[in-house]
Order: sequence, then C-alpha cells, then structure tokens
Amino acid sequence: MTEIPYPAPGTKLLRPSLRTPDARVLKGALLLLVVGAVTLAPVFYVLLSSFDVAPIGAPFTFGLAGWHDALSSRNSWSSIYYSFLLAVRVPLAICFAFLIGWLLVRVQIPGRRFIELTLWFGFFLPAVPMVMGWILLLDSNYGLLNVLLRQLPFIHGAVFSIYSVPGILWVHLSLTSVPIMVILLAPAFRQLDAGFEEAADMAGAGHWRTLCRVTLPLLVPAILTAFVSGLIKSLETFEIEQILGTPAKIFVYATRIYDLINWEPPLFPQAMALSTMFLVILLALAFFYQAYLARIGERATITGRGQTLRPRNRGGWAYVASGVLILYVCFSIILPLLILLAGSFTKLFGFFFLENAWTTAHWREVLGDERFLRATLNSVLLGTAVGFIGILLFSLIAWALVRADIWGRGIIGVVVWLPWAIPGLVLGVSLLSLMLNIPGISWLYGTIVPLVLALIIKELPIGVQLLRGALGQVSGQLEEAARMSGAGFASIFRRVTLPLIAPMLVSVFLLIFAGTIRDISTVVLIATPGLRTLSLLMFDFAAAGRFESASVVGILIALISLVITMIAYRIGNRLGFGN
Repeated sequence: MTEIPYPAPGTKLLRPSLRTPDARVLKGALLLLVVGAVTLAPVFYVLLSSFDVAPIGAPFTFGLAGWHDALSSRNSWSSIYYSFLLAVRVPLAICFAFLIGWLLVRVQIPGRRFIELTLWFGFFLPAVPMVMGWILLLDSNYGLLNVLLRQLPFIHGAVFSIYSVPGILWVHLSLTSVPIMVILLAPAFRQLDAGFEEAADMAGAGHWRTLCRVTLPLLVPAILTAFVSGLIKSLETFEIEQILGTPAKIFVYATRIYDLINWEPPLFPQAMALSTMFLVILLALAFFYQAYLARIGERATITGRGQTLRPRNRGGWAYVASGVLILYVCFSIILPLLILLAGSFTKLFGFFFLENAWTTAHWREVLGDERFLRATLNSVLLGTAVGFIGILLFSLIAWALVRADIWGRGIIGVVVWLPWAIPGLVLGVSLLSLMLNIPGISWLYGTIVPLVLALIIKELPIGVQLLRGALGQVSGQLEEAARMSGAGFASIFRRVTLPLIAPMLVSVFLLIFAGTIRDISTVVLIATPGLRTLSLLMFDFAAAGRFESASVVGILIALISLVITMIAYRIGNRLGFGN
C-alpha cells in the first residue's frame, strides 16, 4: 500500500471551498460583469457622446466644444444652482417622514391606516395632472385659494404663487418627497425589534430620548439609503420644474438637458457633458454611501432570539398628532386631486364659473378610445413584469452585496447607482441608440422587451439599496441555522430570507409598479405607437392641448394605483406586516 505523506507542520491545507480566493474573485467578477453590462453601457455612451463634435449620423470626431459650451454657459450654471437649491427638500422630507413613520408604526396613532394609505396614494399619483391641480388652486391670477383670500379686506394680491421656488418645493414635498420617504422608512420601523426601545424605557429614558438615542441610530442605514436616493432623484426631476419653473425662469439640471436635446439642431455634446458632470456628483455620493456603511457596519434588528413588535404607549398627544397629519394629507393630496377631478368635468379646463361649464364628454371620449384600452393593458402587463422580475433580480444582487464573500463588493455597490447618473430622457436616448446600432438585437425594437429592460435599469438603484438595507437588519445567524440543517441556497433564500424581508419586498414591488405606470421620460423614445402606456397617453393628450382628457387619464391612473395599494395592504395584513 502506498503511504500517503502527511504535510509538514505549519503547511496550510487547501480545501475546495467557495471561500477560496479564486472562487471569491470569480464570483465577484461574474456579478460585476452582469451588473455592469446593463449599467455601464449607457454611461459610456453618455461619456463618449460628450466628446463627439461631429453632426448626428457622422463618424465619431473627438473634441471639447461640448464641454466648453456647457461650462461657459450661464444658463448651465444657473440650472445647477437651482437644482441644489431645490434639493433642500430632501433633508426636510427625511425629518418629517421619520417622525411620521415613527408615529404610524411605533406609536400607531389613531387613523394610521388612512394616513399611510393616503401617502401611498399620493406617491402613485402622476405628477403632471397633480401639478395642474395645484395650478388651479395657487395660480397667482385665477387660483381658487388666492381668489378666495383676496376677498378678505386686508389682502390685495396673490398670497402665494405656485410659480416660484417655494411653490416647486411645496409640490415636491407634498406629492413625492414626503410620501416616498415614509414608504421607504415604514418597513424599517416595522422590522425594528421593540425590545430595544423597551430596554431603554426600563432604564428610565422617555419617548424623545429613546427616539434619538435608540431608534434613530438603529435605522441609520435605512435613513442613509433614503437620503442618498432622495438627493439623487431630486437632482434629476423634470416634469414639475418644467411646468412650474419655466414661467418664473427657474431652470434645473434636467430641464436644461431637455432644452439642449430639443434644440434645433440638438446640442447633444452639451447635454452629455452636463450628464457627465452629474455622473461625477453621483459617484461621489455613492462612494460616501459605501464608505459610511462600511464604517458603521450592518445593524441587525431581527435576530434568532425572537422579535417584539409591540407599539409604544400613547397619550392624548397621539390624537393631536393624528389630527394634524390627517389635515396635512387631506390638504396636500386629496384637495388638489378633487380639484383635478372637477376640472376633468369642465368644458374648458379650470373655468368652473362659466355658464353650463360642466360636461361628461371628456370621460366618454377617453373611455371609448381604443388607445386607452390598449394603454391600460400595456401598463398593467409592463408594471407586473418589471415588478416581479425586478424584485427577484434586486434581492439576489442585494443578498450578494450583504451576505456573499465576494471580491469587488464596494465597486459593485457603486456600479449599482450608475443608472441614476443619467436623466430618464438621456437614458432612453442611450438605450435606443445602442439597440439600433448593435447587430443582432435591433429586432427587439417595437417589442415590450426594451421597455422592461429600460425600466428595470432605471429602478435598479433604489430596489437594490432598499433590499440591501432590509437584509442588513436580518441576522445572518438565521440563514446559518437553516444551512446547518442541510438546506441549500435556493431553499434558504425562498423560505427564510425572503419571508423575513417581505414588508420591504411589497414596498419595492409597489415602488417599481408605480414608477412604471408613471414614467414618461425613460420610455417615451422607446415605446412605439402600439406600446403606449397610460402615462404616455396622458402625455400625448397634454402635448396636444387636451388637458381635460389628460386629467381623465391621470385620475384613472390614480384609481388603478389605489386598487393595487389596497390589495397590497390586505396581503401585508394577512402576513402580519401591516399591524
């Protein structure tokens, strides 16, 4: 028998394992390749186009004219200034949303379901028709609130103009910023073990001290994700600034790029140069986010010892807080929606006091239009496909970033943010150009596949970061226990990991669905006439001056979104996540 020699003392045994350096590098490189394939291609297109000074359709010609014109333009610097000035809404929204989330989930104030459902509803509402509702209320000349206030003897002019920096801030805060922040933070509050707060109570800390010293530090990863996501999105917003900022000569980064692309002929080098500048800002924010998370580490609030979800004790102040929040959501969301609904029944949009001003003709026209039926079906199918495919892909990427021992985790985390470096309109132009110029995939144009791909890319950053934060709150010991019992990765992921982050999965699905049915800029250049969504149909009506029909479609989008939100609430309640 051949004798097998023992290794010399101190020799390190190499065992085949997924943790060997080769496997670690290989897995990280493979994930980076997959994620980079869908995120880096549009970014490289934007970067190269910023140096292309040749006319459209001509061969690439290197030059710096686009950068020179962009950096020497006062309009460009003014748009950057207003972009960062209006971004002040993000910290304001974070503070307000954190307090609302705490009241809704941890205190469970009276009327919390109505308040939270209304905030979800406000987020789902499309921006364009809701802005029309605020114009009807706060236009300096004919806005209903200004008209009523002018009846007072001591008021002689418009009290508040919607065409201003405060007006744009208010619309953003009430329509998008505060609702989305509450949606992002509420699942994190629900996953917070109340035992931490109860321990602080037993040590003699009051509500306020416990909130500041215990709850807030434990939710720092979720708050940071919401802050960075909100700041990036605030720098690329388009519709509200385009409608309300143009009359007041307030132009932001995204509207400046829109003007450059729509110039005759289009000034693509300048537009791409501005987009590249935004990419640099995004990378700085992403690196800060990665470095900060690496320093504080993941903070698990769901462990194997069990979880307590008891609400905090509430006194009479909880009813006062409930009343204030109910008034807030009614004024900021329901009132402009009712004005918008009334406007859809007027012969001329906004003229409520004309003789025989009311009609149902616009509703009959829209509901009987074959384009509306096709757009409704397209929106539901597209939103469902993007939602389910998105949460599966995003949860796998998030798990790899949180749990897997792979090379390049920080690089992958930064690459995930890249789709937000490009405004939706530019992303659509990039994908359209790549799709038509790469041999073998041009046949995809005219199908639903490019729309699904574009919207998954667009929602990749927020989907991955939200699920990454949720996974960071779940202790890895739970998965280790399942692995010790002999379960494989697929079984653990499906039966342990996903159920523990189910509240965030529901939130991410609804966010993706809402973004899909609301999106205009990303898909407007990719969607063919037979693949119009409800948001694009609404945009077509508004562009043609048919504001009454546009408001009808906007109301119907809101109703569809409300139905889906209520279904999600019932699912969450059955699973015990909405209590």
